[in-house]
Amino acid sequence: MNIIIRADASIHIGSGHVMRCLVLAEALLEKAHSVSFVCRSQPGDMINFIQERGFDVFSLDEIIPVIQPQGSADYLGWLQCSIEEDASAFLLKIKSADIVITDHYAIGKEWQSIIRKQLDCRIMAIDDLERKHDADLVIDQTFGRNKKSYPNISRALTGTQYALLNPNFSVLHELAYQRVVPLESIRVLVSMGGIDLPNATLLVLKQLSKLDNITVTVLLSTRAPHYISVNSFCQTKSNIKHIGFVSNMAQEMMKHDVSIGAPGATSWERACLGLPSIIIPLAENQREICERLVEAKVAVKVNVNDIDDQLINAFCDLLKSWGYYHQNNLSLCDGKGTLRVMTAIEKWNNESNDYL
Repeated sequence: MNIIIRADASIHIGSGHVMRCLVLAEALLEKAHSVSFVCRSQPGDMINFIQERGFDVFSLDEIIPVIQPQGSADYLGWLQCSIEEDASAFLLKIKSADIVITDHYAIGKEWQSIIRKQLDCRIMAIDDLERKHDADLVIDQTFGRNKKSYPNISRALTGTQYALLNPNFSVLHELAYQRVVPLESIRVLVSMGGIDLPNATLLVLKQLSKLDNITVTVLLSTRAPHYISVNSFCQTKSNIKHIGFVSNMAQEMMKHDVSIGAPGATSWERACLGLPSIIIPLAENQREICERLVEAKVAVKVNVNDIDDQLINAFCDLLKSWGYYHQNNLSLCDGKGTLRVMTAIEKWNNESNDYL
């Protein structure tokens, strides 16, 4: 099959959409499908990164001047243009496709209908927000989500059992049951996402630096606007190590006892490896996930404006119930979501177009 993925990354969008699409793209490539990306050029995009992973990228022109989104829920601002303009730009690049996959909060039913009509292709959508789609297949890996969230979609793969994780996570899932309560030096992983626009990372590090008997690994990309300030702070602390990128996130997580991060797609990675977490929502679209994770007792929530006052207490509380949170995380996600999604796509492809 010829498969085209429409997804973006930017300083406002972050990297999560592209990263999970890359997991799916690599799984599709292993099945000998042709996979290409279409991405909008903009500050913080991941076009070069996608190309370095071996995929062709059709770049849509950067919008000049750059449009500044009016808040974390201004998804049309993320798109940088109207739905019609983006669809037209896509069609100038793509003349044929068997399947078009969309993973963008601004791209839904209207955009998909335009593409379906012009290319006579099937549509697959990756979503988290229960939006309306003109799609044959929808994947929503949100914890607690079910098919009722997409009543007009014939086939919806919902819940954490369909989380698009790198295969390394499922390999280490069983080993994660052997984790034990940390008794001496606590190993903390701080990963607020690829961008961290509000610089929650630095706020967290300043609080953690007050604690004894901990070692901290900070993961923050060079694309992040506050990379320099975070790196400079880390240079002054012997027990804090800053890394810009890890090729095997599962292996890195297994080296740590506690994680502090945003409640985005990496929540399912932490859960798969039984890693108790403090979660700090950075965007409006993370609020629902955050509340559900707290209700399930897999994480402790601290708002970004409360880091100075609440982080240390939250950290201590998490350690007191570490074993409880550890077990709850492991039961949430087994890391086999990508395999389940691929099975569904292969079945879909082997049957008639009317299957869905």
